Amino acid sequence: MIMLKDRSKSILEEIEKRKVVPIPRWHFVLQRFGFWLLAAISVLTGSIAMATAIYVFIDNDFIEDHEYIHLFLAERPLIAEIVASIPYIWLATLALFTLVAYFGFRHTKTGYRYATTKVIAGALLASLLLSVGLNTIDVGKYIHRYLIENVHVYTKLVYANEHRWTHAEKGLLGGKIIQYQKDKNRLILKDFNKNIWQIDISNTEVRPGTRLVPGKQVKITGVVVAAQTFKAYTIQGWSKRYHRKRPVSVSKIAPIKAVKDTLVP
Repeated sequence: MIMLKDRSKSILEEIEKRKVVPIPRWHFVLQRFGFWLLAAISVLTGSIAMATAIYVFIDNDFIEDHEYIHLFLAERPLIAEIVASIPYIWLATLALFTLVAYFGFRHTKTGYRYATTKVIAGALLASLLLSVGLNTIDVGKYIHRYLIENVHVYTKLVYANEHRWTHAEKGLLGGKIIQYQKDKNRLILKDFNKNIWQIDISNTEVRPGTRLVPGKQVKITGVVVAAQTFKAYTIQGWSKRYHRKRPVSVSKIAPIKAVKDTLVP
């Protein structure tokens, strides 16, 4: 009994000597909330990455719009085209934030009870479900287009549909309409390399659903006739929300022999 009293006394003396004070309960509550918040933000960020990855992949013409697929596949077979089109940077981002979500969840009060595989699978599933919801309001599209237009290094990290339509010398030109000069049958277009083009549309088939208004992105087939001047054969909107059963005649367009990334930083 005396030994216990002596030990207790020595412990109290040591506490007083080190000036140890109790940690408030709110500190632990705040810490747990912080880890939950970290996990939630990471899942949300992962869902944004997945939403963008889904958009980048689905936006490729070989997924829905098959009218020009023979031009794209002249360079390499379909499987190679699909592999090149996978948005690896967004998948890597998803993986990174899934791991961060796992770290945050495991440091919550009950997180240690769950197996690693279940936590990671749950985070991925939550990101997938959220990404589907985000893409119903075009979140992935807006993020991708903003990065394409404003972050030069981004174009080196993804092989997106914009790359396929940055080959004016091969009859494929895409970009944003800057001005529509109806009286002159001419469009002013800024391509994805930020080059300005004059587009002759005097004898052009404008596809159904295509709006020739400033700010709209379009795909144009045709031929270069002079420096930064392009004669259009067909024009269609960038979006794939409309389809036609009749294939477009592209006989005047030379087949693509080798397509290299021409989007520049």
